[in-house]
Amino acid sequence: MVSEPPADDDLAVASTTRYRALSPAAVVSLVLGILSFLTMFWWPLAIIPIAAMALGWHAHRRIQAAPEEWTGLKLAQWGIGLALALWIIGYSWLLAGMREIPFGYELISYERLQPDPNKPMEPIPESASLMNDKKVYIKGYMKPSRRQTGIKDFIMCPTAGQCPFCNPEPKPTEMIHVTLQGGATTAYTNHEIGVAGRLHVDPSDPGGLPYSLDADYIH
Repeated sequence: MVSEPPADDDLAVASTTRYRALSPAAVVSLVLGILSFLTMFWWPLAIIPIAAMALGWHAHRRIQAAPEEWTGLKLAQWGIGLALALWIIGYSWLLAGMREIPFGYELISYERLQPDPNKPMEPIPESASLMNDKKVYIKGYMKPSRRQTGIKDFIMCPTAGQCPFCNPEPKPTEMIHVTLQGGATTAYTNHEIGVAGRLHVDPSDPGGLPYSLDADYIH
């Protein structure tokens, strides 16, 4: 039995339902575009939106050149758009943060001062030791005390203390003894503050606090 050739209508249906592969570059571009929000945490992470836009542009050109073979044009466009928008937002955030940091001071965080739990014999991390006598800027909260005004020195912690029964006592590495320089004083506040000054690291401090800061600036 001889089979009949397919009718023109059958060929038309086959051509319209032809399989088109989803562009992997377009998918990766969209994923990286979403992850571009990480740019707001560290300048070098701009590599993420750059890669997202490069892959998105590559996918866009490839799909347009062979639309009968590839699909995913919208994904590529979304990847490029998200990467560009989140890159701008992230860098704007970082620039805003830099404006509040006095010139010549390095921004640090409490996380950088905490010991490695896998090294119980080290009271402080090596990264903290390397910051001894460095000019730094750090944000935190004043530990509550009886004095409310005319404060010349205080303990600063990473979180706001409420009461002795609500929060556990901060660890020694979570407390920085801040001393205001040049006869400056401040008033107690339960809001987050920023302090800039010279950091001193002494694991054998008699008071049990390895970190102290001679503060030149507070706000």
